[in-house]
Amino acid sequence: MGKSVENPKKFIISCRVDDKEMDVLQSLAQERGVSISTLLRNSLTLLENNPGAHPSHA
Repeated sequence: MGKSVENPKKFIISCRVDDKEMDVLQSLAQERGVSISTLLRNSLTLLENNPGAHPSHA
């Protein structure tokens, strides 16, 4: 039986990234003291709260 958590995550999303993208993810996560998963969740929240942001145009 798994541990009980407040906000369980039941979906897994995966994607391929190149070396540069992985370096960026690892650096940003380390600077903020979070996991890459948490970094991506936080980024999603920022995008959700800022409808004017267009990451596809970065």
